[in-house]
Amino acid sequence: MPPPSRDRSQHDVFALALALERFDVRLAGGASPADARSAAGIHRVELRGGGRAYLKVTAAAVGRSRAEAERELRFYRGAAPAAPVLTPALLDTLVVDEGVALLLEDAGEQRDAAAWSRDRWRALGRDLARLHGMALPAGDWARPDDLLSALAVPDLGPVLEFWSGHLPRLDDLLADRTALGDRLGTVPPVFVHGDCHTANVVHRTAGGHDVLVFCDWQAAGVGRATSDLALLSVRATPSGARVPAVLVEEYLVERARAGSARDGTEFRRLLALEELAVLVFQWPPYAAYNGPAAVARVRRRARYLAARYLAERVSG
Repeated sequence: MPPPSRDRSQHDVFALALALERFDVRLAGGASPADARSAAGIHRVELRGGGRAYLKVTAAAVGRSRAEAERELRFYRGAAPAAPVLTPALLDTLVVDEGVALLLEDAGEQRDAAAWSRDRWRALGRDLARLHGMALPAGDWARPDDLLSALAVPDLGPVLEFWSGHLPRLDDLLADRTALGDRLGTVPPVFVHGDCHTANVVHRTAGGHDVLVFCDWQAAGVGRATSDLALLSVRATPSGARVPAVLVEEYLVERARAGSARDGTEFRRLLALEELAVLVFQWPPYAAYNGPAAVARVRRRARYLAARYLAERVSG
């Protein structure tokens, strides 16, 4: 969960124009390349033969985004066929000096977290357990661990500005950050999605059943299972939605069924710890993108998690 960026330049407009010409598609709704709002933009496009798809364009000039786009391309070409979850079909690609573009099928529809049924959350827990149980794909799938980096060398300015006066015993949490990182380091490495939230898991009807399709694999690689599960809650909290307990319950059942049983109590503690660490050390830069009610929900959630962690530390 790296800090948000508003980088935007003529490079992404040019890269988008190249992709539209290469794939012989046009932006849906008659928009022009100059209307693009993100250097790593996702655009709904109309295919010449009819139907719609999504065009994902990452300009080469935007930080580490080029490497992430190439990682996603590598995932679709090599790892996706063996992945035990559904992914969009890769229709075409463009890799040039100006950037990387992927043309992907329109795999389904997004639904707000608050509109997810318990059955959908249960299915997501099962799918994540299967993803985390897959064999590592060939090649180097190491990935930056932004949370452990934030714990090791925190940017304390935004953290103190956002949390001071709103999070009791903040000094204790800051002093504990090395111990927090060490505890999270005990989570066994698995293959993770890396940016798991409900906007990246779309719904599609297949064979009369509602199925989940995982999109946006730019951050995929080796990581902690808790990072995928914790981010679901981090991203849902500002809206007021809550991830139900059934997701973790189903996750643990599926992992046990596959022969990778874990201590459920300890896993839940580590999951809560991961969520707390993200909220305290990584979320503050995102406050500016949220209204007062959303910020209040995040602070309330962090206070609950912090009280739980500090109580367990004393009792343990």
